[in-house]
Amino acid sequence: MAKLRQYPAVDIAKYIGAMLVVAIHTFPFEDISPSFNLFFIATVCRLAVPFFFVCSSFFLFRKIHHTKNQAVEGKQLVIAWLKRIGILYLVWTVIYLPYTIWNYSEAGFSFVSLLGWIRDFFLNGSYYHLWFLPALMLGMVIVWSLYRKKGMVYTLEVSLVLYLVGYLINVYAPLWESLPGVYVVYGFFCKTLVTARDGIFFAPIFICIGAAAAKLRRPNLKSCALGFAISFICLILEVTLYSALGVLTDKSCMFLSLIPSLYFLMNMLLQIRIPNQPMYTTMRRESTLIYVSHILFARLLLLMFPQVHLVVYLATLACSQVLASTIIRLTPKYPWLHWLM
Repeated sequence: MAKLRQYPAVDIAKYIGAMLVVAIHTFPFEDISPSFNLFFIATVCRLAVPFFFVCSSFFLFRKIHHTKNQAVEGKQLVIAWLKRIGILYLVWTVIYLPYTIWNYSEAGFSFVSLLGWIRDFFLNGSYYHLWFLPALMLGMVIVWSLYRKKGMVYTLEVSLVLYLVGYLINVYAPLWESLPGVYVVYGFFCKTLVTARDGIFFAPIFICIGAAAAKLRRPNLKSCALGFAISFICLILEVTLYSALGVLTDKSCMFLSLIPSLYFLMNMLLQIRIPNQPMYTTMRRESTLIYVSHILFARLLLLMFPQVHLVVYLATLACSQVLASTIIRLTPKYPWLHWLM
């Protein structure tokens, strides 16, 4: 396979996305203004994880579309990709086991809690921020299976329906919890699947956007920039509406405006010309390491400094960056460190 083009703008955006994920889990403006902190997380920060889905899908489907036999070679690429993500997930699951045991020791061990952890391992993450990895794998299996059998349009339609269902569950959760009769059904959903922010409802549509960006013709750069600006303004207005309705919470993340925002953002970044340098590849790897490792520091720092969230955010980011840089620097000497990223 010929060497594929690099996209430094995407690498830079992934690093910024990792910084935004750290913000989600450390609430940097909570001490200044809780309402602003919630609004900042619900708008700017909520672009990050969908963007990671889009990026992962784009780079995988780009390889698939360059194969001569997509049915056979594409399947092999998907299986190899799933193994790599699966190993990454297992490795960090083991790393976070002390924290997992800490959580369950505080809550009290029980057989039910063990069953809950097993369920979460496959659907919602073995530790709360790791949910992205099983969601990415499950979403990719769904999208690839539909795409191979039914094509892109059908896959996009199904993914959109799943997202709309998840959107109703995620955004209007406070409403469902208050309605007589409905709260029973909603409660059953929460006890079984826990959340719609997973590989079934959340991930497929953004994986489809990445796959489409790898295959379909893109709007020009100006159109993408304008489209993203309008979509992001719509996101701000949408979040403002939910806040006014009283349904916006820190768990709200499946907004309708995210779909066009991510479509235009990804297609815009793919057309931005930046001379490729090794530092951008390093930033791409650092973004993954910052994402998976930051809770190691955030959890402790939040306990130590519960009233200075901005300091906790900056300290968490700094510690995660130092760890990421150290791992990358040592990987040539210790190749097994590659499995951490």
